[in-house]
Amino acid sequence: MPRLSSFDGVDIYMYFKDHAPPHVHAFHGDDEALIVVRDGSVYAGSLPTSKLGLAQEYVAANVQELLARWATLGGG
Repeated sequence: MPRLSSFDGVDIYMYFKDHAPPHVHAFHGDDEALIVVRDGSVYAGSLPTSKLGLAQEYVAANVQELLARWATLGGG
């Protein structure tokens, strides 16, 4: 499970052979949100509002790279 980025206390991961839709796992402390790559929506979980916004901005700015990584990591 590679860590893709870390900023302002938020860590972004993508898991090997994870379930569809393509998404990242965003962590802040004990909180976790699964964020859909294509539209930035929250698939499951939650983060504090300000941290969620940062994570969604990261996803929006990196959609093509994240989709390419998803394909490489064998996502479902």
